[in-house]
Amino acid sequence: MIRHIAYRKAVLAGMAGAIAWEVVARPLILVGAPYFDIVGTLGTLVLPHASPWAWWTAGMALHLSVGAIWAVFYAYFFWSVLPLPPIWQGFFFAFVPMPLALFIMHPQFELMHPLVQSGELPYSGLFGVSGGLHEPASIVAGHLIWGTVLGLVYVRPVGYAAKRRPRHIVEASRSAAAVASARQPAEDRFMFATGIECSYPTLEGGRWRVDEMAACGHYRHWRTDLLLVRDLGLRYLRYGPPLHLINHRRGQYDWAFLDEVAAEMQRLGITPIMDLCHFGLPDWLENFQNPDAPHALADYARAFARRYDWVRFYTPVNEMYVCARLSALEGLWNEQRRDERAFVTATRHLAKASVLMMQAIAAAQPDVVFINSESGEFFQPCCPDPRIRQIADFENQRRFIALDLLYAGGVREDIRDYLIENGMPPEEYAWFMQQDVGQRAILGVDYYEWNEKLIDAQGNPQALGELFGWYVIARQYYERYQRPMMHTETNCLDAREAPRWLWRQWHNVQLMRNSGVPIVGFTWYSLTDQVDWDIALREPLGNVNPVGLFDLNRDPRLVGLAYKHLMALFEPDLRQAPSIGAVLNDALWKTSPPRSRRHA
Repeated sequence: MIRHIAYRKAVLAGMAGAIAWEVVARPLILVGAPYFDIVGTLGTLVLPHASPWAWWTAGMALHLSVGAIWAVFYAYFFWSVLPLPPIWQGFFFAFVPMPLALFIMHPQFELMHPLVQSGELPYSGLFGVSGGLHEPASIVAGHLIWGTVLGLVYVRPVGYAAKRRPRHIVEASRSAAAVASARQPAEDRFMFATGIECSYPTLEGGRWRVDEMAACGHYRHWRTDLLLVRDLGLRYLRYGPPLHLINHRRGQYDWAFLDEVAAEMQRLGITPIMDLCHFGLPDWLENFQNPDAPHALADYARAFARRYDWVRFYTPVNEMYVCARLSALEGLWNEQRRDERAFVTATRHLAKASVLMMQAIAAAQPDVVFINSESGEFFQPCCPDPRIRQIADFENQRRFIALDLLYAGGVREDIRDYLIENGMPPEEYAWFMQQDVGQRAILGVDYYEWNEKLIDAQGNPQALGELFGWYVIARQYYERYQRPMMHTETNCLDAREAPRWLWRQWHNVQLMRNSGVPIVGFTWYSLTDQVDWDIALREPLGNVNPVGLFDLNRDPRLVGLAYKHLMALFEPDLRQAPSIGAVLNDALWKTSPPRSRRHA
């Protein structure tokens, strides 16, 4: 397992453990208790005839250094291996250096100690037991103190306190005039894309933020990352500006970092698909239970569109269903609630935010194209039990609620009752049904191997793997909404299997296109490996998942080379595909006047 290491935190944790050891040991030694003096042994080994202050300082420096070295080893090879709280992980890790100290280092230090060799200090025997068990016992106790403090201090190696800013963020802002551009976009046809993973949910009641751009090194290596996009031959990049760092107060925006990135995108000819809200909110908005969030996000989208008037593609809110479910139903992020009313509230606010953001952007940029990225989900009942079938049926309707509200499609009658029973005012539902934001919208359907789930005999969803595949799942979304589509996210946790997964997803896209469904793009997500993505960012462990086209050293993975080869094979043929504008116009013509839609 590759890990992101917080070196400073690890070193400080190891030193803190060494200090705690000495704080306990020194008073006992001074009052004459039979307690092994690790600092005295190290100090007098280096400075055998120095003053007490001199040898204590030297010994303490060595003790701190050894503690720090072992702490880095702990962070690399032991942290998060055991399914235990951090304090117990550190406690049990102490049993790794402990036998080395007891059976190797302590005897060796005594054998080579000048004062022992001269007879000025007694020799305690091979394992320090000739004078009793107090020496080995105190060595054990000291290591346990050190390990416990190590476990207490070395926690959350990724992310940062929600009120702080991450390192390596550009501080000096360009003027608005410096980023404005009248550049006419090239004609957009089929879009091969990748993305920069940009999730930024909060944990621990909003006190700790997991920022994937920080964890994956994008804030430091963003220029390199943009060059990698072009080196692959890609023009399109899903990109999520850090909302929580830009919109730090109502109506106040810090565009410094994004100004630099946007200017470089223009220079390199990269067409961004701007992902404005990706699983998190600024601290001042707290979470998705806040009724002010939709209007604040609309203000942000309006200001964004006016400043970056050359940007044409937007994802206003990423994966509304996933965000609401993990934040308000499964209790992993943000509000960390686990009830149906909280889920409905989050879904209402996310859908309303998306509607208002789309309206605000379209008012500023009439030729805008929206890519509403959503997770392609499916729930299969395990057996003919009516209760299990009912659960699967409900979950298969729940996955559509946010998109039904967004596209004013209406929900099934029992789902409408569910929404109203859990806090949606009837007039708000009527408001959604009166909106029309789908004219310039492409429906993005994401797909991973855990998107298909089995409802087991206890009524719980279990990951099913790739049973039906993107073609079958995405087709359900197309038949419901009749929108042009894009495969907006996919990857594979096994780097060796990733090229085969890439080709399977691409063949699904080809099959869908050949069946007459307008598919306008394909995305491998993301450009680089991600951190703690396999556990949905529910804990800041720092484990690196090899899902990128490049690793976190920015070296290419095999799937990156396979993607480049795939594009070289198919791009010449796809140059003949209709433009995205033509696809949108054709979809508008086919669905006008509005049709009634029957829901299963």
